[in-house]
Amino acid sequence: MDIHNTELFKGVSCEECDKMLNCFKSEKRSYSTGEMICDYSDTEKYVGIVTTGSVNIIRTDENGNKSLLEHLGENGIFGKYIAYAAAAGDGIYVECDTPCEIVFIGSDHITKRCKNACECHSRVVENMFDIVTKKSVELSRHLYVLSSRTTRDKLLSYFRLMSEQNGSSIFELPFSTTALAEYLCVDRSAMTRELKKLKAEGIIAMDKRIVRLLSL
Repeated sequence: MDIHNTELFKGVSCEECDKMLNCFKSEKRSYSTGEMICDYSDTEKYVGIVTTGSVNIIRTDENGNKSLLEHLGENGIFGKYIAYAAAAGDGIYVECDTPCEIVFIGSDHITKRCKNACECHSRVVENMFDIVTKKSVELSRHLYVLSSRTTRDKLLSYFRLMSEQNGSSIFELPFSTTALAEYLCVDRSAMTRELKKLKAEGIIAMDKRIVRLLSL
């Protein structure tokens, strides 16, 4: 995805976008699958925009257990304005899920009005607030799924949400089954057993990452 077409620069012409990126001193970097992009504690001064590929925001507790907080594809944004709380001993970091390119922009350049008070800058600030609002909704959905008590209920809650978001009973999981277990904060083996039961009971059909809801 071209940086000009991202949500942050919606409503801004390509020419204006290029000028702003130069003014913002943006920097583009490439990463390979599995590579750590940054520690979340280091994102106080910038935001990262995923222009190609995908990344995962991962939390590790003091025992090394991993949980997937968020999966971001093209157009995804992480950094200062999307904060995550962490207890002592926890770590939160951004990891490359598939080969990706990230554009980094200093956060102060986004929120602080330039001396020209240009209209396109105001548009970017408005877009950022819209992005943060949508992000809050996504995090609420994740919390809703996690509030389910059993692994089975978490799977079904997540599948229902995915079906609603896609407007179809057939949808593709955005990440691997390993990452799904981390996203649901459940044991992968236990989750695999529940998936087999759901398929045996005729509730879902599943082919790799493609899921079809048959009966709920």
